[in-house]
Amino acid sequence: MPQPSSRDVELPINISAKKITQSLIIIIICLTLTGALSGYFLVSDFQFPSSKWFYELFSLDEELNVPAWYSSFTLLFCSGLLAVITSIKKTDKYFIYWKNLSLIFLFFSLDEAFSFHEILIIPALRERFNFSPIFFHTWVIFAIPAVIFFIFKYLKFFLYLPKKTQYLFLLAASFYVGGALGMEMVSGLFRESFGRLAPVTTMIIVIEELLEMTGVVTFIYALLTYLSSFKEIINLKIYISEK
Repeated sequence: MPQPSSRDVELPINISAKKITQSLIIIIICLTLTGALSGYFLVSDFQFPSSKWFYELFSLDEELNVPAWYSSFTLLFCSGLLAVITSIKKTDKYFIYWKNLSLIFLFFSLDEAFSFHEILIIPALRERFNFSPIFFHTWVIFAIPAVIFFIFKYLKFFLYLPKKTQYLFLLAASFYVGGALGMEMVSGLFRESFGRLAPVTTMIIVIEELLEMTGVVTFIYALLTYLSSFKEIINLKIYISEK
């Protein structure tokens, strides 16, 4: 690895938790509005030639589009922040918890981009056991015990955190799980009863995604404020070589 020299150039970057959060909130508002409008224009009398394209690009219920890419990026950002905390907490007894959280959010980011969880949507399973419409998306059947296990596994870690961080983590989790799991079950019920493109179903999906995105932004703010409480200076060194 190259050794630092007297010619090393320092490019200090100041990160404001408040400004980043405010910017992400503005993006969320824009994505929520365009997502709601995309569903409205697709089924209303106000269709235009590019209605289907606009829906596929901005719908909150589609994959590989702008909202999905945004969500994937913010989850990846969470994973990166958790990785930074992990590197600082190497001697901490809860080091492995931070490391696992970073890996979990990396998986969430990839799942948001590639929809791995849809492998667990098994219509035959729902029909075989005659599940309630709230289990229209059968992946939630596997997610519920996973969430319960996570809560018990991370309870000691949670109680070890500073009070402010505890509050923000709990708020973020409430938003995210409430949207990703709670509203997903509600949307399954409405999808089964009224259809995927019904206005009421679209409204539920918009609320679901809004809660998820709000949860992630809250978590980002929590991680940034937690990092700001450290006395350490975080140095990011980039070496560029010809080879």
